[in-house]
Amino acid sequence: MRQTKLWRTWTGRAAVGLSVAAVSVGAALAQPPAEARPEPGAPVAFVYGTVPVTRQDYGEYLMARAGTEKLETFLNKMVIEAECRRVGVTVTETELLAAFNGDLAGLSVDKSEFVKAVLPRYGKTLYEWMEDVVRPRLQLTKLLAGQVAVTADDVQKEFEKEYGEKRRVQIIMWPGGDDLKAINTVYAKIRNNANEFDSAATAQANPSLGAAKGKIKPIGRHTHAKDPEVEKAAFRLQPGEVSEVIVTTQGYVVMKMIEVIPPDPKVDRAKVEPVLRHQVYEEKLSEAIPKKFKELSDRALPKMIYTGPDKWRTAAEAVTAPPAAMPGAVQQMGGSAPKK
Repeated sequence: MRQTKLWRTWTGRAAVGLSVAAVSVGAALAQPPAEARPEPGAPVAFVYGTVPVTRQDYGEYLMARAGTEKLETFLNKMVIEAECRRVGVTVTETELLAAFNGDLAGLSVDKSEFVKAVLPRYGKTLYEWMEDVVRPRLQLTKLLAGQVAVTADDVQKEFEKEYGEKRRVQIIMWPGGDDLKAINTVYAKIRNNANEFDSAATAQANPSLGAAKGKIKPIGRHTHAKDPEVEKAAFRLQPGEVSEVIVTTQGYVVMKMIEVIPPDPKVDRAKVEPVLRHQVYEEKLSEAIPKKFKELSDRALPKMIYTGPDKWRTAAEAVTAPPAAMPGAVQQMGGSAPKK
């Protein structure tokens, strides 16, 4: 059974930022009560014994170095938290820890490994991860309560995907920008020649596929929603047959069918169905969350104003308009791969 991944790919990107009025409302909703909030002039440190370094001093220092990246994340949180306060949604510390521990279990790592190996790849501290990734994900999940439904047909498809008939294939993939005429020339050589196919599979551009001679995880039903032609070809071919050149979202693909893997006869449907239902729910939730965030962001009429310090800005940077902000750290709630 595949594990629930911490980073699910977010679909779609929303512009982020708020108008002056919206920032005022959002900040008021998101900040703690005034009596608990230190004044901008409150000290965070002292030098020479009695000279204070204020919160405002430190804030300006951090803003200049973080530029707009952290502002995007902050505004994302403002948009989400404003909606949560409006409808009475809260997330407790217990819920945060439970969600985080669930993520660790799904990744088969402990907290120490996560902090050492995963967080550096995102350039985040544990505090940032909990507050800018886990908390917004939980908030958006609660805002979607009752809106994500799993049907019997969904569960049936998931069952077929996990335990139904599969096809073991060998593929050769070319990037989408490659010359199709050149690909067809190679195709003519490999279509009816097993040795030529193996040679091309080993020499293909993708190093991981090349190292595996093009052999990938068996293809099941309902596994290629974005590229249905891949699944159709896999289940249409007979062992030893080679497909036509297939156009996919990742590039051009040719596959050779190696063998048919029959359905798992030992699986107990009653035992696995709760897990399958949970998997479907998680998949649907990962699709619904970015849509919900975009809905909230569109309602907030975002507009970035701060673009970072002008000092030391290059000529190219000076004429470049502020980038259209995307969900920043919030996108990792659904899961893009870690930044290298």
